[in-house]
Amino acid sequence: MTDRELLLLISEDKVRGFTLLVDTYSALIYKIVSSVVLPVGTREDAEECVSDTFLAFYNNLEDVDLERGSVKGYLAVIAKRRAINLYHTLKRQQYADMPLDESMAAEGADGTADYETKAALVKAIKDLGEPDSTIVTRKYILGETAKEISAYVALSPEAVQKRLERSMDKLKIMLGGVFYG
Repeated sequence: MTDRELLLLISEDKVRGFTLLVDTYSALIYKIVSSVVLPVGTREDAEECVSDTFLAFYNNLEDVDLERGSVKGYLAVIAKRRAINLYHTLKRQQYADMPLDESMAAEGADGTADYETKAALVKAIKDLGEPDSTIVTRKYILGETAKEISAYVALSPEAVQKRLERSMDKLKIMLGGVFYG
C-alpha cells in the first residue's frame, strides 16, 4: 500500500487506517524511541512515547505533505523529537533533587575522573556562590537550556548565558592546577 492510499484509508476509515499505520510502523518507531529513552527510562516510558508519536501524527494529518516526505519519514521525525524531549525530561527528574556535594564525587557518575578531581570540581562549583552554582549545575548536570534555567533563577536567558560564561572562566582559573596541569 502506498502512502497516499494509507492516508486515504485513514481519512475514510479511521480505525482500519490507523490500525494499519500502527501495525506497519510500530516496530520502527519503537526502535527509534527506545534507542534514545531506554538509557534513562523504562520500557513503559518508551511505549508511551511510541503511542504519543502515533497520536501526534494522527492529530496533524493535515500537515503531512507527501511531496516533502513519506509517512515513514514523518513518523520517524516525530518519534525522534518526542524521544529526545522525553529523555531530557527523565534526565531532569533523575537529577532534580540531587544535592551538589562531595557524594557526587564518590559516585563516579562519568567514570573518567578520580575522587579528588570530582571533589575539587564540586567544591569549585559550590564556591561560585548563588545563583552561579545553580546555573552551572542545571546547565551541565541537568542539561537545561538558558531559557529553562532563567525561569528557575529569575534572570533573563541572556543574563543566565553571561553568568554561565563568566562562571566557566572562573572555574578554569580555580581548577587550573587540577584539570590543566
